[in-house]
Amino acid sequence: MKKKTIRYSLIMLMFLISAFSCDSCEDDIDWNKLPAETHEGNNNIGCYVNGNVWVAYNTLASAMSPDVWAAITKKDNNIELLIGADRKGSNRSLAFNIVNPKENENLVINGIYFHLIEDGTCAGLYENRGSIYITKLDTIKNIVSGRFSFTLKCKDSTSVVNVTDGRFDISLFKEY
Repeated sequence: MKKKTIRYSLIMLMFLISAFSCDSCEDDIDWNKLPAETHEGNNNIGCYVNGNVWVAYNTLASAMSPDVWAAITKKDNNIELLIGADRKGSNRSLAFNIVNPKENENLVINGIYFHLIEDGTCAGLYENRGSIYITKLDTIKNIVSGRFSFTLKCKDSTSVVNVTDGRFDISLFKEY
C-alpha cells in the first residue's frame, strides 16, 4: 500500500512540475515578431495587418480553450479545412476556410472572417478572397502549415485591410 501511495505521489509531483514549469512561457513569446515558418504543429499563426504584426499562439493558459486551431471535415463530396485564431484579451480574431485543400498549390481562401483592426472597423465575413499555399497537410501526424495573404476593401467604409506574409503551423483536428 505504501508503494502505491509513493508512486501516486511521484506521478502527481511530476504532473504538477510539468504543468507549472512553463508559467513564464508566454513571456518567452515575442509578440512583435512573426513566428518562424515551421512544419511541426507548433500551434501558432501570424501575419502583418496593414504593416503591423499580429500573432496568436497556444500557450499553457489556452490549453482548455485554444487560441489557435485547425480542423478538417468532410461535407458532401468535399473536404473543408478550417483555420482560426482568437487573441484572448485583445478582441481580435481571424478565421478562414479552404475547400478541397492540397499541398504545394496556390489556392483561393473560400471564406475569411476577421476582426483584426483595433478600433473594430472593417470586421466581417468575406468570400472567395485571398490566397493560401499549404506547405504541409499531414492527416497522419495531424499537422497543417502554410502561408496566406489577402487584401479586402471594408464593406462599410473606404478602408482597406492588407494582410501579408501570413503563416501558420497548427495541430490538426479531424472531424471524420
